[in-house]
Amino acid sequence: MSITSPIPVLQGDKGTELRSQGEALLLRRPDDELRIPLTAIGWVHTEGRAVVVGLTAPPGVEPTAYRIEDVSRAAATAFADAVNEALPERAPEEEVVDGSTLVTVRSVRSADEKEDEEEEENGGSRRFRWMSLGVGVMLVAFSVVVGIVGEHVGRAVAVLLLGGLGALFLAMVGSALLTAWENWYLPRHGITVDAQQVWLDGRDRHVYTDTSGKTHPFSGSSRDETVRVAYSVRRPSRAVSCEGWGRQVKDLLLVVFLLAFAAPVVYGTVLLALPAFDG
Repeated sequence: MSITSPIPVLQGDKGTELRSQGEALLLRRPDDELRIPLTAIGWVHTEGRAVVVGLTAPPGVEPTAYRIEDVSRAAATAFADAVNEALPERAPEEEVVDGSTLVTVRSVRSADEKEDEEEEENGGSRRFRWMSLGVGVMLVAFSVVVGIVGEHVGRAVAVLLLGGLGALFLAMVGSALLTAWENWYLPRHGITVDAQQVWLDGRDRHVYTDTSGKTHPFSGSSRDETVRVAYSVRRPSRAVSCEGWGRQVKDLLLVVFLLAFAAPVVYGTVLLALPAFDG
């Protein structure tokens, strides 16, 4: 039988939700949505602020159970009572089926959304690798020119090693500048939302939802359940945490620190290479 009386929707931790829908329960999780028919449910009971839905199982089979945590005690009790009252009656001689075989699972995130998220997560490192490769090729070419023009192999090797160190520092400076710019720009000109901590891809992560309804993971380091983030209007998958002026001061100090190392290394590389082109 279906549930006809209004019962509460249970909002649990890490973005989980449990509600009734006709002759089934819907358990929504960050990655998927489970439709659990009433005929597959053996019992529902509460454990403090948790609700456990146990499925039917034949003798000798461990019954599957779904648990939703951190819900209202009053709502949990009302929910369990209503569902248990609506469960179909079973004759003693009736064969008990494995309820888990009746549960259907629907992916909440489409394959395209998952690919977009993977692309966003891997895109930065991929661009950095290509930039590093390009800088490396140019540096090797320049060192070869120094060696040929200056007719001094040792100088060319020194330019290559010192220049490589300088290029590394410059890449770090560029990355720090980009981070500092986004941490300043997005909280002022982006869209600010709360990212919720959920269980995603086997670990605790924060996710936020953009104006189109798509969810995106946020790779921050905060352990709080909710984090205020600002994302780009043009690239909603790009977001930063809103931490105020303190974060921006730290960003600028990091840029200055890296520049203090990069400037003398790059200057030394130029001084080392110039004699090869004299006369």
